[in-house]
Amino acid sequence: MNKKQIIFLSLLVLIILAPMRASGEITDSRLVVLTLVGNEDEDLKPGFPKSPIQPPSVYLDGHSLYFGDPNSAAVPVELTDATGNVVYSDYLPAGTQTLSLPTTLSGTYTLYIYMGNYIFAGQINL
Repeated sequence: MNKKQIIFLSLLVLIILAPMRASGEITDSRLVVLTLVGNEDEDLKPGFPKSPIQPPSVYLDGHSLYFGDPNSAAVPVELTDATGNVVYSDYLPAGTQTLSLPTTLSGTYTLYIYMGNYIFAGQINL
């Protein structure tokens, strides 16, 4: 990627997030870096290459998760502690972009997001 492309992409991200910051939707947000950790349909189409799935855009602001795009179906969300125990489990309702986490949680957790047959994970600090 050349310097012009990097500058263009940086400006694009700023343009997308600016209206959300101005409206107060995101004040001190941090992008949650998600990676694909599982695919429940791995064997449905053997022999056919799959295009890489893009993780959802998720931002953390305090104890609120903000999803970049509203989903057409409910999205299961889980938090696990350092030992892998599930400490929180809920659904992001269809058509919404915000999920409030309990304020009693503090520390580092692994966030799991189940979208369709794909499982994404990333670290968050509350």
